[in-house]
Order: sequence, then structure tokens, then C-alpha cells
Amino acid sequence: MLTQLQDDLRKYYREISFDICREKGLMPFNPLKKQMDAYAQAHPNLTPLQLKAAQYEIIADNFTPVLFRNDPFYFEMGLKIAEYNGRCDLGSGGWLFLRNVHLLKELDPVEWAHYHSGGRLGLHLTYGFFDSDHHGIPYANVLKQGLGGIFERVREAAGKTNNPEQQDFYHAAERGLLAVKKIAERFAEAAATAAAEEHDPEARMIYGKVAETAARVPWQPAETFYEGLAVIWFLHELCSVMDGIGISTIGSPDQLLQELYQRDIATGRLTQESATELLKIWLIHTDCKLDFFKRTDQQFNAGEQGDTLTLGETVNELTFMILKIHREMKLIYPKIHCRINSQAPEAYLQEACKNFFIGRNVLDFINDDVIIPAQVRAGKDLCDAKKYVAGGCWEVMLEHCEHSQGANCYFDLARAMDLTIQCTPEEESALGLRFERPDNAKDFEELYSIFMRNIKMCLAQMLTLIRKFGQLWPEINPAPFYSACMDGCIESGQDYSAGGAKYSPHGVPLTDVAIFVNSLLVLRELCFEKKTHSLVEVLTAVRENWQGYEQLRREALAVPHLGDGSGAGTDLLKRILHELTDFISGFKNERGGPFQCGLYSYVEIVNWAKHMRATPDGRFAGDFLAQGLTPTRLHPDVITDVFRDLSKLPLDRFPANSLLTCSISSNGLTPEKLTALIRGWCLLKSSGMLQLNCISREELEDAMIHPEAHMDLIVRVYGYSARFVMLEPSKQQEFVSRQILQ
Repeated sequence: MLTQLQDDLRKYYREISFDICREKGLMPFNPLKKQMDAYAQAHPNLTPLQLKAAQYEIIADNFTPVLFRNDPFYFEMGLKIAEYNGRCDLGSGGWLFLRNVHLLKELDPVEWAHYHSGGRLGLHLTYGFFDSDHHGIPYANVLKQGLGGIFERVREAAGKTNNPEQQDFYHAAERGLLAVKKIAERFAEAAATAAAEEHDPEARMIYGKVAETAARVPWQPAETFYEGLAVIWFLHELCSVMDGIGISTIGSPDQLLQELYQRDIATGRLTQESATELLKIWLIHTDCKLDFFKRTDQQFNAGEQGDTLTLGETVNELTFMILKIHREMKLIYPKIHCRINSQAPEAYLQEACKNFFIGRNVLDFINDDVIIPAQVRAGKDLCDAKKYVAGGCWEVMLEHCEHSQGANCYFDLARAMDLTIQCTPEEESALGLRFERPDNAKDFEELYSIFMRNIKMCLAQMLTLIRKFGQLWPEINPAPFYSACMDGCIESGQDYSAGGAKYSPHGVPLTDVAIFVNSLLVLRELCFEKKTHSLVEVLTAVRENWQGYEQLRREALAVPHLGDGSGAGTDLLKRILHELTDFISGFKNERGGPFQCGLYSYVEIVNWAKHMRATPDGRFAGDFLAQGLTPTRLHPDVITDVFRDLSKLPLDRFPANSLLTCSISSNGLTPEKLTALIRGWCLLKSSGMLQLNCISREELEDAMIHPEAHMDLIVRVYGYSARFVMLEPSKQQEFVSRQILQ
């Protein structure tokens, strides 16, 4: 039955894949666009919230429920492409956004262009002024209260205010909640019809189960393990269709469902075997939407899809079941984030690490002892901070009470240094910035100050423009249904996009840290401490891409660096991070909340490398970059030295997360050594997240020559995993160029 369901899912999703829809001229994808446009034309003076409420009702009235014959879950509405990952042109939920997005450029075309030049030139990411992707859903709130309970809270709050803006929000939220109730009821009706027409007894039983369940949840609280699974996946798929936002996490199922699971086991409603079968079906859906046997440059979004789950807040039977199923079924998605702390059970680490010994580099580790204190320092309540998940690749979120916006404005410290050294008039004009030149600095302190002033100038522009343009988001794409489920919005009477949630942070991930600090170390030692070379000479060598300066480059490479265990890089980096986090804390984001810092980046280590000229650390122009806290590719470091260096950094200032990506040799590696290494990283608090690859140089080289023999080799690339042999050549080259630490 499971194999047949996988085949049915793949067949369906191939027909609504991005490539097929594009070939058919169906982009932007919205089968209900005509109805939505007609409604807006007939009602020209509605507020954005009223239009969104109408969007909900049009969807509920006009979608066609899609049920799969052997699937006990109900979720597919046919209103988004298979690979939907939050882009508003890929589903009916993006209609209001596409209608209003013109407001951004019209607000200030010049500054709009300056901001987007930052992305084009590889200074910072420009994935929207407001992150429409990377959302989490308040699953726990819906599981415990039901949408009906949330509806009653909205209605009660609406009766206590005469504020017209609050009333607008409450009425839109009510209409959204009722629309979702209708959607579930239509699934129930479709399932009842299918059951009546079905001749196979098992399939008829499954349809009947769907009919009974969809008529009850999510309007009522979930009462069984199966209902809990159904609610989570229904909401995951529904919110993107309803609100045009990307839902990048399915939460912490081992925490959300443990109570229901234990109750069902105790009453005999469920056995471990039947629970396992339900989990297998529940976990396959994302993998079936994607085609991992195409080369990544031929896949939508290079094969990355944001579905993640987080395990291990408290380790329980479900934690082990999910890890085992994911491994034995050879799943790539959903991505798994494993939370650990200093008291993590050894059996849990061993179960997670089994993947690495069969070529499955498919999960990562997040350190509670770093993330929770950082969240509390950022002003979050401890009880909320303990419930964190990571959505998408790594961005930390408290899914029941915030949208953390952790992945739309990565900022490259090394690129700001590059522009300081080599910026052209054309680049300055495009960015609308004027960079202070470093050539005449008399000492290291003056040089350091020049670089930092330029970085702060770039950051100030980015943060100011995010606030300025992002304040339009409630006019562009409010999400009253989503907001009503989130802590704070009912109490405040405001949409989450307007700052109504309990917390309203906006992540600011800094990256290429190692290249930046190592470059400063080279300039300090060679030009001002040893004085073996003048500042102008080193800057000239960098501007010449080290051509004709080979001996000088060798000297630069010999300077102590971040990750060598000497502490030289750590001391300077601590100063930099304190200064930058203090500076960023002086800005408020578009919703009135803080900008919260992170240390990570995504595929920009490839995409931005082509913009980055040579740097003083010895890197050549065009060489690949380094994610977050990850050491550069220029030195064969020892992993324990890397851990020790990073453990001294003020990571409690980075609640958005702090990433270390490492490759270690699988030759001679044992389970005991690997779990000890991970536990050591955790105890030292060397980063918020550890993204590991356990590989051998020999296997990678053979895989490039004989790909057919290595189809099951899965590597962790940029916050997601992919089959190594399916990576396009540039990404294979990038992966192979990473240092394998000893």
C-alpha cells in the first residue's frame, strides 16, 4: 500500500510541477485568479484585510479536494505547484501579494534600486523586505484549542473593542477561520463520496476515516495520535494556499504528539506498529513532490524544499521512531534538526549518527545550551524559548508566538571589506554609498575603524530600508487566519505583519566571518606588528589578485587564523561581534521589534563568490566563500581546534542561530568517536548549529568518475541535503573544495 501511495503521489505532483506548469503557461500559478480579480473589481474600496478575507472564501468555495486512495491524510487542494516553497507566484494564496507588491517600488524607486543592488552585487540578500517564506505554524495552539476555540477567542475580543482597525482584523480572522472549517468539511464530503463508490474494503475504510476526521478536526481539538498527525499536515499545506506564505517547518512532532501517542497506546487504540505505519505515510509527502534524480540545476530551486522537523526537546519514543523511519525509508525530506544539550542521552546521539555511517548526511544538530540563553537574552520568556524549532535551513523560531524572518537579509562582512578595498565608481553609484578608503591608515586601529565604519554604513542602509519598505507589508499581504492562531495577535487586535504577535524579531545573519577576521589578522601582523610589508603593498597585491605576489601570499597564509586553536582570531572576532551586535541593536525593524543577529548563510557561498575579488587572507578572486562561522578553505585545521576557538565567542548575542559547517573524514571513524565529537561540540558551546558531513576524499573522487556506483551518497550542502552525484558541476566543485578536518 505504501509503495502504491508513493507512486500515486509522484504521478500527481509531476503533473503540477514547476516545469510542467511553466511549459503550459500557468505562471503565476493561480487557478482562481479570475474569480479573485472579479471580486476585487466589484468591490473597489476594500481594505487589504477585507480582500484577504474574500480570498479565503473564494478558495473555500471553489477548490477541488484531492484525495489519494491509500492516504489517510487530507491536504491537497490543487492550488499550488508541487514544489511550492513560499514564492507568492506559485499558488492561489499569493494573489493579494501580487496585486499589491507594486507599492514597494512606488514608495521610493531610487532607494528600492539601491537596496536591490546590494543583492545583485553580493553585499546582502534581497529576498524581500519582509520574509514571506520561512514561517512556522502555531501547531500546538490549534492541536489544543481547535480552530473553533480560536474562533471563539477572536469573537470575544471583537466584542470588546470599537477600534475600527482592530475590528477589521478580527472580522477578517473570523472569515478566515470559517473558511478553513468549510475546507475541512468539503474534504469530509469528498471522502464520504469516495467511500461510497469504493469497492476495495481497505480503501473504503481509509476514505471513511478521512470523512469522519475531517468533519471534526482541525475545528475541534485533536484527540488521537492520528488526528494530531492529520492536523499538522493539513495546516502545513493549507496556510500557504490560504495566506501566500511559505511554511518551512512541520514543528516538533515528537513533542506535539507524545501525549496523544501515549494516551492511544494506553487505551489500546494504537500499537507501536500501527503508529509506525501512520508515521511512514505522514513522512513521505514532501519527498514525493520532488525529483531527486534530476541534476540539481534542473530541479526547482536547485532541489531545496524547506520542509523541516525538529526533534529532541525531550527525547521520547516518537523521537526514535521518526529517526528510524526516516533512515530506513531513505528519505531526504523532511529535513531533520536534532536538538541536543549537555544531558542528551547517548542512545539518542547514536540513533541520529547511524545515518552518517551509511552515506546519509541528512541531519544537523542544534545546541539548546547556546540557543535558549540567546533567545532569553533577546527578551523572550524562558518557557517560550524552550519551545524553539528551526525552520528551513537553520533560522530559529518560536513558532507559536513569532515570525522570526531569519533568511531574507544575509549580510556579507567580507564583501563589505572587498568593497572598501576595491569598490568602483559604478558599484558605489548602484549602491548609493560612498566607501572610505583604507590606503592611508597610519596604524591598525585606524584601519580597523575604516573597515567597521564602512560595514556599519552598509548595515545601516540595509536595516533602514527594510524598516521603511517593510512597513508596507500589512497593506501588501496581511495574513489574518495565520495571525489568529499565533500568540499575541488576538490580544493586540493586529495582524502579525503589523507587529501583533507576542514577539516581532527580524533576523540579520552575518556571514563570511572567517574571511573577514583572517584578513584583518594578516593586515595587522604584516603591516603593523612585524612591518614586513607596507599597507599599500598588501592592498596592491590583493587588488592584483596576488599575481606577482606569490611570496607575500605565502606569508599571508602563514599568519594565525580563526580555527587554528591559537586564539588570535577569536580575540579579534569577539571585539567585532560585540561592536556589530551593539550597533544593530540600535535599529528597530518594520514591525517595531528588534533586529536579532545570526551567523550563517545559504548558497551565497557559491553565488556571491563570483562577485568577491581577492581578499587579504590569501583567497583568490572568485574562490568559494564560507558559511557563518565556518573556517575558510585555505587551512587544513583540526576540528577540536575549531571547536575551542569558537567556544570563546559571545554566541548568546546571536538568537537567530550560529552555524558551523564541517566535513570530517569517515576513514577510521567509529560511532563512539562521532558521538564523542558531537558531545564535545555541545559542551564547548562552539556554535548554535553543527552541520556535519562524514565523507572521504576517495569516495568523492570516485563518485565523480563512477556516479552510478554512488547514487545513495547524500551530502549536506547549504542547509539542505542532496545526492552528491546529482549536484551540478559548480556545486560538486564547491563541495569537494571544502577542507576535510582532522
